[in-house]
Amino acid sequence: MGLRSGQRSPRRIAKSRWVGAFLLIQALLSAWPTAEAEDPDQVHPSTGTVTEVRAVVGEIADTFGGYVDRGHDWLYRRMQYLIEDFDTWFAENGITPIVVPVSPLRIDFDAELLRNRGGIGLVSARNFDASLRVPNLEHRLKIFITSDDLKEAPVDPSQEQNPIRLGLRFTPITHIDFEFGARAKILPTAFGTVRWAQQATLGSLHFYPFAKVYAETGSGLGVSGGFAAEHWSGRWVVRSSSYADWVRDTAQTDWTQTFIVGYARAVIQERRYDRLADGHDLACGLVAKLAVSGVRDSRVSQYEVSALLKRPLHGGWLFGYFGPMVRWNRPYDWHPDVGVWLGFDALFWQLASPASEVAAYCQ
Repeated sequence: MGLRSGQRSPRRIAKSRWVGAFLLIQALLSAWPTAEAEDPDQVHPSTGTVTEVRAVVGEIADTFGGYVDRGHDWLYRRMQYLIEDFDTWFAENGITPIVVPVSPLRIDFDAELLRNRGGIGLVSARNFDASLRVPNLEHRLKIFITSDDLKEAPVDPSQEQNPIRLGLRFTPITHIDFEFGARAKILPTAFGTVRWAQQATLGSLHFYPFAKVYAETGSGLGVSGGFAAEHWSGRWVVRSSSYADWVRDTAQTDWTQTFIVGYARAVIQERRYDRLADGHDLACGLVAKLAVSGVRDSRVSQYEVSALLKRPLHGGWLFGYFGPMVRWNRPYDWHPDVGVWLGFDALFWQLASPASEVAAYCQ
């Protein structure tokens, strides 16, 4: 059935609304404070040792924020002491154990409230990632436990429900990692990966390519890879990220292209490709994102426009974020699904006390 005179097609309506949403985000960005000459602050994991953590005396809490910091430090200390005890148990008899460095832990919570044809729905996801540093167990060997995506796909975390992965990470050659482990499912599966990642700088341009070959029982062999390029001008950033994933058993290739522009007063230095592509490396600032994804060749299955405002909620370890989003899907005839997404990141990378040692980002 043809369209009546003056009636617009669903695709044209979706396109016009997408343009309107993108212009709105641009207007929000233009209202953000003028960029400063200095670069954004860097949030790094601590490079200290568990011995140094034991030597720090905790402060007495007399405020609500102080009690929150004490809870953070209690969990951080317990985790570090447990890892140290486990690692030194493997030290050779009669030889002084190697000093154990601290192991970083990051916990994320993401939620998406979306209004679509079926009504309003809430989807949430909880992710965590820890790299356990155990030098006495084996030189250059890392034990990790994470719920991050095996393929490192730059998708909305609330759409992914990844089971826990536990394994060993070995780096025999610079920039090349081998991982072996298992996923905790009803029926556990084993996996193995070989990952190459590099960082390069050309003037004010930064490049982050990566490639990964992975195999998992029940899913088969796959190959994923991506290439991100970004340009910083003071605290303003423009970033483009391209990603593709091919699975041999289905002979299907999924791809995602994202563009990000924004202003960042601080960034979290943890170079996972998926967090780089979706803007989750932000610690304080505002970014706008356009994401296009599809399957095979150039067939587009989804468009998404969103904005993300992120700020520290407490100290230098708890960050919160929220922002509007609009999504169009091919299976739903490009109906605009409007919603918001919000969440927080908790970094157990160092002690929160004494407070003088915690950077006050965004202040």
